[in-house]
Amino acid sequence: MHRRLASALSLVALACALGGPSHAADPSAAIVSKPCAGCHGIDGASKGDAPIIAGLSAPYLASTMRAYKNEQRYATIMNRIAKGYDDAQLDAMAGYFSSQSWPNTKQDIDAGQATKGQALHASKGCLGCHGPQGVSMMPTAPRLAGQYAGFLEQQMKDYRDPGKPIPPAAMVMRSMLSGLNDADIAALAAFYASQNP
Repeated sequence: MHRRLASALSLVALACALGGPSHAADPSAAIVSKPCAGCHGIDGASKGDAPIIAGLSAPYLASTMRAYKNEQRYATIMNRIAKGYDDAQLDAMAGYFSSQSWPNTKQDIDAGQATKGQALHASKGCLGCHGPQGVSMMPTAPRLAGQYAGFLEQQMKDYRDPGKPIPPAAMVMRSMLSGLNDADIAALAAFYASQNP
């Protein structure tokens, strides 16, 4: 009996020691990330207006949260929320959400809009960073494929607006979007939202 208990405890200890990446094994990362579920859904898999953050790269998430914290990027709520965390907590949250799976989203997207957006995606050079279907080729650029159209549209308008703060690394987005009108941005958002590779 004692030998079985000792063996079982040894297996549990071994499983803990050999567990996944440190952010997955660190319960504090999940605990610190819990308040995010109110807007971003359980494990970052939003079901509505707030963006999906599950499965985004840790470098992108960490830099985005720091940009909100330092008011280099504008969002009515995130600027206040991010200020409540130190850099280690932001890194823990970024690691936690990056380890989650991207959800398969289904959105009602106009096919004509998505086709126009696909042409803009190819002609404006978006695929250099965001890949042919909106799945990022670089850890510092976000996945756009399957993200919510309304969120994408608003973010692109914010990036285009010279009066809105954006991080220095995102200035390339401002120049790329500066020649696009609202209809073009809506079409790009429709294309990205329609993709689920």
